Parts: sequence; structure tokens; C-alpha cells
Amino acid sequence: MLTKNKTIFLVILFCLINAYCSYAESNIIVGKVIKVIDGDTIYIKHKDFGKMKVRLADIDAPELDQPYGKESKQLLKEIIDKKTIKLKKIAKDKYDRIIGVIYYNNLEINHYLVINGLAWCYDYYNQRIEIKDAENEAKQKKIAIWSSSKSPIAPWQWRKGIRNE
Repeated sequence: MLTKNKTIFLVILFCLINAYCSYAESNIIVGKVIKVIDGDTIYIKHKDFGKMKVRLADIDAPELDQPYGKESKQLLKEIIDKKTIKLKKIAKDKYDRIIGVIYYNNLEINHYLVINGLAWCYDYYNQRIEIKDAENEAKQKKIAIWSSSKSPIAPWQWRKGIRNE
């Protein structure tokens, strides 16, 4: 027979586990991609939340007017446009976009773009070593943005107006 303290402990433990599982599940959204804006921003449609703007976490793809910007968007479009994806919500940014990690058929899209040289590891925000490792691998293999003998201009610098004119 359980003592009163053990019973209370088990009830509290069960409640905590249940609350954690509910929280973890609430951070996963399944939706259909309705538009690819560029290599790191999309719109998805969710049955309950409607249209949602999503920014891929931990990465920064080239701007569209930057070398490989169109290729980055095109690859993202080929993989997920008009398809149902899983979104792991990380946060919301100051522009009210959801920041998240995208999965399609068990492929992590954020990582895929970086390892294929079509996005940078966004060091300022990145918290995952595998994203930095993917960037280092793409650099070593001289893939896409890393293929030139000149150092590519990171998108965060490009947006500030530092361009090769």
C-alpha cells in the first residue's frame, strides 16, 4: 500500500509528465506550404491557425538579388512547395513570424539547405552544432555559395548594403 506522500508524489509526477508532453506536442505544427518567399521564408496553411509566415531557424539564405539567392529559393520550392510539412516552433520574431525547423519526409530542411551550400549558419542565432558543422562541410567541399575563390557576402551584411558593386 502506498503512503499518502508517495501517492501525492506520483500524482504530481504524472501531472508534470502530462504537462510536458502537451507542451512538446503544441510546438509541432503540421501544415501545407502555400508559398515559398525565398530560401529561408515560407507561408504555410494550418487547419486551425490559418496562414502563417515561417522563417527557418538557425540559417540565413542568400537574398534573391545576391549570388545563389534564386537557387536557394528554387531548391526550397522543389522540395516543399505545395507539400505538407512538420514545423517545430522555436520562437516568434519581432516581425511576428514563427521561427522554426522544417521537416519534410523526415528530412530537416534547414540543415539540408546549409549542407548543400545554399544557406549560411546564422551564427548570431544558431544554437545547434550540426548546423555549423553542415556549413563547414559545404565550405570544405566548395559547394554553391562557397564555390568562388572570393569570400561570399553573408546575407546579414548584404542587407546592410555591403555589396560587391
